[in-house]
Amino acid sequence: MEMLFLLKNLYRDPLALSRFSQFRYLHIGKGEIIQNLNENHEFQVCFVLKGSLCLFRDQMESMPLIAVQNEFFFISSLHKCKIKTMDDVQLVIHACNIVAPYLHSRIIEYLQDISIEEVKPVEVLPIYPLMRSFLDLLVDYMKQGMEIPELHRAKEYELFSLFKTCYSKHEIASFFRDALSNELRFFVSVMTHYKSCRTAKDLAVLCGYNDTMFNLLFKKCFSGETPYQWLQKRTSHEIKLKLIENILPVKQIMLEYHFKTFSHFTTFCKRNI
Repeated sequence: MEMLFLLKNLYRDPLALSRFSQFRYLHIGKGEIIQNLNENHEFQVCFVLKGSLCLFRDQMESMPLIAVQNEFFFISSLHKCKIKTMDDVQLVIHACNIVAPYLHSRIIEYLQDISIEEVKPVEVLPIYPLMRSFLDLLVDYMKQGMEIPELHRAKEYELFSLFKTCYSKHEIASFFRDALSNELRFFVSVMTHYKSCRTAKDLAVLCGYNDTMFNLLFKKCFSGETPYQWLQKRTSHEIKLKLIENILPVKQIMLEYHFKTFSHFTTFCKRNI
């Protein structure tokens, strides 16, 4: 089996090292078996560019999913995944953890007005010509060894844009159904609004919860930390990195995190950084 990467060491969010994503290319010979394609418990969108394969979720031998050339399928982080090729197979995979820097969180935001509970899962979707052109060029980049973080991020943005262009909201919701939990939506809501908030109460209001429910969900989703502890730690860490990088003017950093006065900002920095 041949494996190539757009970024071999993963693309990581510089402000949250727990977030990662990666584009991969796999060339698998006829009759080969991969016992667990998802051994790292990732979310994977797998595009079949050539050949056909059998997919066994959770290592079960009965009722395999068949995916053929110009189709793609989704593997949740909750599932193990054994595949057996029926032909020479070429796969492109976008893999990410639950809080990938761009693609996954944008999909959740995009589907916020859809009730996931009412959506039936879809096993495979077709690769349309626009998506196929994107994937072929992506393989060319990987074969050229173009390990450029900015290119990786741009390709994630393009992939999300192609999902919106080529497929309906209902199709996207059906395809990603296993990954769109209420807890994940809560996480995305917090990550969307936290920079605008100086207090946990402000964050609860923007996310649409009362204080009690917000605190319960927050502790469940953020490893037991209180919203106040997390806000202080997160904001301090990000501001410290931006000051060290010395790329943005201090005033711009202050405005990005919604400090109303310069004295308030400097007091926060002295106390926390």
